[in-house]
Amino acid sequence: MFIPRQPVIENQFCKYASQTGTGSEGVGGVIAYAGSVLYLKSDATNEESEVLRYNTFTEYGLLTASEQIPFGVSMQKVKTGYHQVHPTGYVLPGDMGSSDAIAQAQYNASGAIVGTKEIPVGVAHNGLWDTCHYTVESGAKIAPGDIMYIAANAEGKMTNSANTATDDTNDGKRISSNIVARVLRGVSANKAAANVANTVLYPVRVKLMI
Repeated sequence: MFIPRQPVIENQFCKYASQTGTGSEGVGGVIAYAGSVLYLKSDATNEESEVLRYNTFTEYGLLTASEQIPFGVSMQKVKTGYHQVHPTGYVLPGDMGSSDAIAQAQYNASGAIVGTKEIPVGVAHNGLWDTCHYTVESGAKIAPGDIMYIAANAEGKMTNSANTATDDTNDGKRISSNIVARVLRGVSANKAAANVANTVLYPVRVKLMI
């Protein structure tokens, strides 16, 4: 049997994996931004598709070989529920109609909050996308044709750096040579610096290669 699937529709049913240690962030804190590069967990529950964003250089080194291959890009911001300040399941009026995925509390056997539950999230593949979720090495610009990689210690951001990080730094270097996207419309060095500093956001347009 060989059944065709529609990847965009299918990946609306991916889940952002549950995490422990996020209970103290139960005030709507961001777990992953839209535009974060994701990997598939190899030890997912029941072998279903569960994703997490890349973060640190050291974290990447601990992932399995399959997890080190980027899977897709998050189409939604994933954040915690508000269970530290409101009843579990509470949703703010400002969340109504938004595309944010809100992960609710995960409890242990004693009823204490120990993290967040898994939450459905959309995952983007291929196609053309605009994103502000990127970083660069100091003084660098992003030009059309540049290859985008996974940035080290940058919350799943992309980078066009051809230099691979050798330690856990956040200077715009890449984690590895695994390709995420190719740039169609870039930004100047000044615009890239403003975006990285979160002063003024300047999107780049990329074609995802994953």
